[in-house]
Amino acid sequence: MTEPRVVVAGMQIEGEVWLAAPPSRVFRALTTPQLLAAWWGDAGVYTTHDWQLRADEGAPWRCEVRLANGRRHHIEGTVLEVVPDRRLRLSWQPSWDRLPLTEVSFELEAQRGGTRLALRHSGFRPDFSGLETHRVGWPWVLGWLAAALAKE
Repeated sequence: MTEPRVVVAGMQIEGEVWLAAPPSRVFRALTTPQLLAAWWGDAGVYTTHDWQLRADEGAPWRCEVRLANGRRHHIEGTVLEVVPDRRLRLSWQPSWDRLPLTEVSFELEAQRGGTRLALRHSGFRPDFSGLETHRVGWPWVLGWLAAALAKE
């Protein structure tokens, strides 16, 4: 596993990580509620649960978030695009701090016996703090996914 790379590029976040799994397995990890709940989070930071997601364009999605300090939030949106084993694009609306609707895309590319995952989180505006909080969070998420896939 390589370490996730996440940078701010203008008003969007770009990241990438190499994963020790084929694109089909990565796609399942990104679109299967039980798998998402198993890998997306760490008790020392936050955990996610009650994922409601179908890999169907136009479908609503949502997950509950429990912070290490006990506070609860959620993230929700709509599935915007699905190309099985290649791309997943979601609208992204967190419940904290009244952050505006943004968009997250995951691009998967078979590479060197695994998958290169490219992340793009766009739609940020200069008048709120969401860009920085998500820049801090995405390396955790990509690292948790990489660790989960390396164990299987």
